[in-house]
Formats: sequence, structure tokens, C-alpha cells
Amino acid sequence: MFGNFGKNHPIIVNLLGILIVFAAVWYSLYLLIDVFTLHGQETKVPSVRNDDLSTAIRKIEAAGFQWEIGDSMFNEAIKPGKVLEQEPKGNAMAKSTRVIYLTINAFNPKTVNLPILSEISCRDAVNRLTSMGFKYVKVDTVPSADEGLVLSVKVNGHPVTPGSKVSIKDQISIEVGDGLMPEQPFEVIPDNLQDSLQLIQRDKANYEAKHHINDD
Repeated sequence: MFGNFGKNHPIIVNLLGILIVFAAVWYSLYLLIDVFTLHGQETKVPSVRNDDLSTAIRKIEAAGFQWEIGDSMFNEAIKPGKVLEQEPKGNAMAKSTRVIYLTINAFNPKTVNLPILSEISCRDAVNRLTSMGFKYVKVDTVPSADEGLVLSVKVNGHPVTPGSKVSIKDQISIEVGDGLMPEQPFEVIPDNLQDSLQLIQRDKANYEAKHHINDD
């Protein structure tokens, strides 16, 4: 009966065969995707927040996950290397191929390039330094006619130039003018002294000219 149907309707039979092959291929791909993506095979993410980095790594690798340090910050009140945050969070469910990103307290304080601070106001200089993360900024006033302007900068007591690499934990001292030193007046030469100087210069020029002629 089926043989007669196939002979009478070959197009329908071919279409059914194509559909069957397509369904078989699709089902095989579905199974392979499950295998490669570990569908349904999720593991609880270990909680490593507040752990030392070495302890956190041991827990993460024991659970079958990979890890990376995604970010770091420095807080001198916290032990260096301690895990501050993690993503995904602890106790979340994730595939073992998932990477656990850690934010740790840095082992060393951040270093930055010292900006140009000379000839700007004390307030602007202090604001610029604190916004960069400096915690220890001291202002010293020094004799100067320029009141409130930054004259020089010292790091840990030593003069430095703009662009120097310094740690945000360093002690920054800003030397600011107190405005109490009077400006140096211009020296005014009396008229009679100016005339004498001009006479001396003219006689010297005449002598040099005459001496040059005699040499020739």
C-alpha cells in the first residue's frame, strides 16, 4: 500500500523524507548544544567576599570556576589583598565556565603624576590634589609678595617637579605666599648720575675709535 502511495505521490514522499532528515539533524544539534553549554549543570558560586586573595582563589578553583581580578582600590585601613567585592555574588548559581571577577584591596597605593600647581590659588591646588586621592596635604606659608599663590610643592619634605610619579599616601606640602613681603621698588637713577654715565660712555667710545685708527 505504501509502495503504491509512493509511486502515485513521489513529491509528497520526498517532502516527508526531507522533513524527517531535518528533524533528526535539528535534534542532534540540540543535544550537542546541551553538551557544550552544560545546560542544566549549574554550580553554587562560593562566597569569597572579605577573604584573603589566596583563600578566595582556592575556594573558586575548588568549585570549578575561573577567576580574574576585575578591579582594585586602596584603603590603608583594610588588609592588602582582601576581596572587597565579587561578581557573580556568593551563593548564586552559575555554569562552571563562568569567570568570577574579584575586586580586591590593592597591595600598594596608587601612584599618579603630580600636576602643575605653581601660580594657582591655594584652594584650587588643595582641591585638585584631594580629588586625585591624596589624603595628606599640608599648606605652609612663606614670605612672598604674592598672597595665596602656590610657589612650590614638596613631597615628603623634598622639592619635586610637575609630572613626578608620587604615591597618594605621600605627604604633600604646598608652599603659599603670605603677601607680607613688599614688592621690590624699581631703582631710579638721578638725572645728574645719568648724565655722568652718558659722558663716560661717550668718552670710552671715542677712545676706542681713536685707538682702532692708530692700530691701522
